[in-house]
Amino acid sequence: MKQIAAVATLALLCGLASAQDKPKKTGAPSPEDSVKAMKVHEGLEATFWAGEPGLINPTSMDIDERGRIWCCESMNYRGSKMRPEGDRIVIMEDTDHDGKADSYKVFYQDKAIIGPLGITVIGNKVYLAQSPKMLVFTIDDSGDKPVGPPEVLFDGFTGVNHDHGLHSMMFGPDGRLYFNSGNDGANGARVMNGKGEPVIDSTGSEVGGKGTKWRGGPRGGAGQHYTNGMAFRCNPDGTGFETLGFNFRNNYEVCSDSFGTAWQSDNDDDGNQGVRINYVMEGGNFGYVGFYKDSSWGRDQGAYPGQSRQEAHFHQRDPGVVPNLLNTGGGSPTGILAYEGELPGLNGKLIHCDAGPNVVRIYTPTAAEAGYKCESVDLVKSSDRWFRPADVCVGLQGEIYIADWTDPGVGGHATGDKDPATISGRIYRIAPPGFKPDAPKLDLSTVKGQIDALLSPNLARRFLGYQKLVAGGADATKALEEVFKSGKTDQHRARALWLLARGADGQKVVKEALKDKSTDIRVAALRAARLIKMDMIEIAKELVADPSMAIARELCLALNYESTGKCLDLLVALGDRVQPQNSYEGVANKDWAQQEAKRQEAYVPKWYLEAFGIACTNREKEVLEAWQKNGKNKDPKVAEAIAWRLNRVIPEPPAPPPKKDK
Repeated sequence: MKQIAAVATLALLCGLASAQDKPKKTGAPSPEDSVKAMKVHEGLEATFWAGEPGLINPTSMDIDERGRIWCCESMNYRGSKMRPEGDRIVIMEDTDHDGKADSYKVFYQDKAIIGPLGITVIGNKVYLAQSPKMLVFTIDDSGDKPVGPPEVLFDGFTGVNHDHGLHSMMFGPDGRLYFNSGNDGANGARVMNGKGEPVIDSTGSEVGGKGTKWRGGPRGGAGQHYTNGMAFRCNPDGTGFETLGFNFRNNYEVCSDSFGTAWQSDNDDDGNQGVRINYVMEGGNFGYVGFYKDSSWGRDQGAYPGQSRQEAHFHQRDPGVVPNLLNTGGGSPTGILAYEGELPGLNGKLIHCDAGPNVVRIYTPTAAEAGYKCESVDLVKSSDRWFRPADVCVGLQGEIYIADWTDPGVGGHATGDKDPATISGRIYRIAPPGFKPDAPKLDLSTVKGQIDALLSPNLARRFLGYQKLVAGGADATKALEEVFKSGKTDQHRARALWLLARGADGQKVVKEALKDKSTDIRVAALRAARLIKMDMIEIAKELVADPSMAIARELCLALNYESTGKCLDLLVALGDRVQPQNSYEGVANKDWAQQEAKRQEAYVPKWYLEAFGIACTNREKEVLEAWQKNGKNKDPKVAEAIAWRLNRVIPEPPAPPPKKDK
């Protein structure tokens, strides 16, 4: 990584605690009135935790292992140049455990920091997402300021000072960092590493819409280049770069659960009620623009009579497009997380902010063959139109914190709160009534303490536990084996599995995990097998007839990285698992909930068809011919589906009527 040449301006604000006792008047409702306007999920309550003047316009936040909240602010977003000295990274802490921040410190401020969209704090590193760069700070021994200027992890993203640019990183259970970029950040990009070299992902493709290589060869036409928003993962040092998906619009943040399943939201073209939640099926095209000539959804909507605008918006009926998990209507989707804590009824759910309708939601994905269905309820719904949730994070005790941008409007890059004298920003806490904030002891000197950290609901602690245990010896292995055997939840078991897979007996552990009674654990085991570079051809031979469609899906995604000569027979066998596709007629419905339920049901068979199609990328013709010759499934509807997918049979929309002479 290279260092930025400019010397940073550092500031340390120690006197803000007293200012917080008497909050200044703002254009927004008072924090107390904002809390009163919130309707909170049963068994939980909202409380005000931090705000102006110590915190202004938070775009992203993270919570470190001490329970301190780090926010990147944006007073200089787009045309709102309200802070000439540059935007800031602020650290907040509740030192007396009374439920409110009483310490506000500026970690970093510089004129080069303009509208950052993502912050991640793990170990002694702070990752700051600000197109065109992903920056990395090293925290000094005080814990309150950087050692020096940031280093550059990645460069070359576009979307500078644009909310469709580069977004925050999030630690995953496999030890890697997950992040994404909206379409304005990726479309014009040719991403470089810190040495100025083009980033080549695990498929042999250059990353970004301007990349010149595709799967080891030159960039090609339709289906042979990346386009629009993209999702990624890599090691903390930037190596091992992988592209998870592409052709999103403005995918704001991506998270991973403990099984290694990636989830995110994606925004629509404003006003089309098409905001969506995605299960990010690895290697998938997610359909914002059309396959041929990157055509717009508006042009292509007429290709399928009767489809809803929301389907058309992301080319959902086209072959080669991964289905949406959930349509949520209109909005401005922002931060998301996979909750794995002990708040009542929330374990295993996704928690997601949508600033447009002033809501934070709970999503419940449930397995449906090779894909998912999903339902939604509100965690927090506010009647305060200034409540604009931008991010959500989990504290040390499993409590949830919401960063509130705080503005009378969103959309179109607009900022209505522009008066430097009254501008605001808030953080709220969601916890059970009577919650007593504390910082559970963190002892990384013992294996027990390391296991406790790994099992924490807080990602920063989880990272520290992971780092210690992955370098541990026999005692660490024994403790991890016990967690895998009898962990409290399958999420805990999966976290232990990822670490055991990296150990001396990793392949043996993974082989045993592939026989587990839990499908989630078996899916994680397949992903761990790929991570430690086990022989996926041999594993696929053993599992190709496994009754679980989720396992069949994962085999398809794994074979995407194998040579045709090694896996053609396996692809033929996996093609036999394809199911006839449903008719999508009648999905459109005036009742939103009914329309969405019918849409999810109609698309269930398409999840596996798309996984199979991903496995056949760049070899569609060869696989189709082999399957037609040697496939054992003689259902004509299956043959029709496979040919439709591999030939990318996409109808032309009707021609527009001729213009009338004046």
